[in-house]
Amino acid sequence: MQKALFFKALITAVLATLLLIPIGMIRSTVGERQARQDQVQSDIAASFAGSQKLAGPVLVIPYVEEYRETIWENEPFAGGTRRVSRVLERKHEDRLVLLPELAEFNFEAATGFKRRGLFKVLTYGLSGTIQGRFELPAEPAIERRAEDAQITWGRPFLSLDISDTRGLSRDPTLSWDGARLGFEQGTDLGAAQPNGLHAALPRIEPGQARTIPYSIDLGLQGTDCLRFVPLAGTTRVALSSTWPHPSFQGRFLPDPKDQKIDGKGFSATWEVTSLATTAPRTFLAGLKSGKRCPSGCPEWLGVRFIEPVDIYSLADRALKYAFLFVALSFAAFFLFKVLKSLRIHPAQYLLVGLAQAIFFLLLLSLSEHIPFGRAYLISAAACIGLQGFYLSHVLGSARRGVGFAALLGALFGALYGLLVAEDIALLMGSVLLMGSVLLFGLLAAAMVMTRKLDWYAIGQEGGRV
Repeated sequence: MQKALFFKALITAVLATLLLIPIGMIRSTVGERQARQDQVQSDIAASFAGSQKLAGPVLVIPYVEEYRETIWENEPFAGGTRRVSRVLERKHEDRLVLLPELAEFNFEAATGFKRRGLFKVLTYGLSGTIQGRFELPAEPAIERRAEDAQITWGRPFLSLDISDTRGLSRDPTLSWDGARLGFEQGTDLGAAQPNGLHAALPRIEPGQARTIPYSIDLGLQGTDCLRFVPLAGTTRVALSSTWPHPSFQGRFLPDPKDQKIDGKGFSATWEVTSLATTAPRTFLAGLKSGKRCPSGCPEWLGVRFIEPVDIYSLADRALKYAFLFVALSFAAFFLFKVLKSLRIHPAQYLLVGLAQAIFFLLLLSLSEHIPFGRAYLISAAACIGLQGFYLSHVLGSARRGVGFAALLGALFGALYGLLVAEDIALLMGSVLLMGSVLLFGLLAAAMVMTRKLDWYAIGQEGGRV
């Protein structure tokens, strides 16, 4: 009879393993829905506005350098050649690019959702100003091709790099040294920085040091991420929003003394000097080479607006515990079978396991229509109620069925506590801690319940194992 007990335990383990098939099918469905959600986000970004990056502003002063160049040539004459000199008039067009001494970004970000069918994408809308000053040197640092070259300065313009100008929610305006000016499409910086705006400025004749203040009023929309490139001598960013779930990213984190995150939103400030970043040098090198950096070379700082309750990531995370739920249910069944000498058919094991698997499918389908917490409660209540009713008959006692249902309720409650944790670092620690405690507690309970059981004597009492 010991062999019979072994084979029944083996059959139980095989049934539990077979239930990985429907669980895997449900996980595949979650993956498909997650991929569809990502596709919808890409589609909305393509037709609305994607992640935004702000770099600048920068002051650009075109110039023409006129100079004379003496060249030597071989001139043929009767009987041979001779060296002669020629003086040529040369013209070279170039531009002087000046980065601001100070750039202060002061923005507020309102959030909302764009929906497509069952799927939604978080968007943000910025409103605020960029202000600061430019310091014009008395002697601009330009590379002359001849010491006596004549420099003719062209019409200057201010350029602002915006990664996706479709997100402009209103016409931006520029206050330049007290004058109100408008912007035009394109940065006019060439292929290195093509996306953005530029504004034609009054003529500037370098040669006398001066300070020019500026202010840009800007409204901008985007999705997912907002980035700032610190190009100025001193870059300050002050950002606030009603969204309570920011993820600060980039090479520089906000000042912890001014950072505030609560249920009403967040506020954060950054301050970066040009001595602490390679962004200005990288930006100017890219303009000089005319080559666009595919990875967005300049260092940046910023924030990502994240949605902590992502139903598909939560469903996928819950499915990681599906086999544990099935295994614990089968283990409890087997203990009841051994301790109470109950006859439990493999088909009954299978039905209980399928009920556990269907819970995750119910959770996925309901959470697409109602809040995740409510969907979890309804799915868990349906699963626990069905199994409690069924097991009251299978285990031969309503008290046993209710007890088993209470055990399931505790498991579902523990799982939900893990799923809704918002801090990922804390979550990972909680998973390890709570999972370890739960498994230890269940093992301890099984050992206590079977501590006086004579396993060799089981099966010799009528063979009811």
